[in-house]
Amino acid sequence: MKFATIGHFLDENLVKQFPESWIHGNLIISPEFDVYGTKGYITGLTLTAQEMMGFPRETVRSHILNAILLLQNDFDVDIIQLGALTTSVTDGGVWVAKQKEYKGFVNHGDSYTAAVTCQAVTKALDLFEKKSSDQVIAIVGAYGVIGEAVTKILVSQFKHSILIGRRTDKLQQLKKNVDGDFETTVELRTKEADVVVTATSHPDALLQSEHLRKNAIVVDVSQPPNLSLQVCKARPDVCRVDGGLVDFPFVTGIPGMAPGKNFSCIIEVIMQAMEDERENHVGSIDLAYLRKTEKWGKKYGFTLNELTNFGKKIEGVR
Repeated sequence: MKFATIGHFLDENLVKQFPESWIHGNLIISPEFDVYGTKGYITGLTLTAQEMMGFPRETVRSHILNAILLLQNDFDVDIIQLGALTTSVTDGGVWVAKQKEYKGFVNHGDSYTAAVTCQAVTKALDLFEKKSSDQVIAIVGAYGVIGEAVTKILVSQFKHSILIGRRTDKLQQLKKNVDGDFETTVELRTKEADVVVTATSHPDALLQSEHLRKNAIVVDVSQPPNLSLQVCKARPDVCRVDGGLVDFPFVTGIPGMAPGKNFSCIIEVIMQAMEDERENHVGSIDLAYLRKTEKWGKKYGFTLNELTNFGKKIEGVR
């Protein structure tokens, strides 16, 4: 299977960092690269995060479908991975899977991302010699595709959990699928938590200094990040962890990507192509499939081996 990922620009400054040869109309397409014999492309819409969330949804979906059809018809791509907000605006990829013009498969990549997020939480607690059973965790975006899976896995491990989202009806629905000591809220009550996981579709940095308690651990999965570098510099007591990054010993040429790293969502579709698994993985995450992606990660060595913050390795006990 040949794969392709579809992301978008985080901001306008990133546009200037891509080689001109990558630009194909409204789509950025990398040269073809080879991962242990499996070939594919890293691509992105020339829309920023603000535009992805600000433009009419049908307009953004049209851009996404046009990109998918170009990759299918001109680049012989068999499977598409939706990155960052392209997942959010297509109902977790469900909308894409229903489009008759597209004959291939689609994967939002969030299953391995959720798995790696949970691993990052555990590693961060171990790094600072803390036990989850003594800690309060807040999950922002708790009913989203990633947030829901992380919630199902982590809540039972913590002393108390605060599940945060914008819609009361979605939070009420989430309650039915969660075990443990938890509460739900539409308020951003992250300051009450020792550990914060952010997995939102917010187009800007959501968390400010006043939202975080002293020595908080923040596993930031969102793209764009929910916790900015500026806040990290102002609050050195806070440990922000890059969410969803794993080791990947191939050069992708993605501007801003730390050497030897890649997004776990991209890795997931590469691994699915390598395994020649011809299925859609969209909408809510199947935890059995999530565990399968963890096994694939170990098999190919695409795993979380160290914690970083904006690409810089995080050191030990504070």
